[in-house]
Amino acid sequence: MIILPAERAEDARAHFAQAGYAVAEVTTPRGGGLRETQAQVAQALRLPPTAATNLDALADALRDLGQVWDGQEVALLWADAAALAERDGRAWWILSEILDDADSLAVVALGTPRVEDGEQP
Repeated sequence: MIILPAERAEDARAHFAQAGYAVAEVTTPRGGGLRETQAQVAQALRLPPTAATNLDALADALRDLGQVWDGQEVALLWADAAALAERDGRAWWILSEILDDADSLAVVALGTPRVEDGEQP
């Protein structure tokens, strides 16, 4: 897993697209925990519905990721990934480990976007 500040998202997107990866994107749901984030990840990666609710099914579905994406390697850009780590470190660890173990998948965890003075988060 690659960890980058949110401001580097466009750089990561361009890098992986240029390298021939399919780019999928997900954002940690506001206030969401493990299951909500897992569901968003499964949807972004075009995995079967069982992968959205069951960790074993997620791990199994990731083994077939290359087939789902027609042999193309995939880069998952995970926006606001730090929000899950801050809310539930164990959930972050579990989901990160499962994603890290997947072949044909590069994961880029993007931090929380900076809020400038006067901006709303």
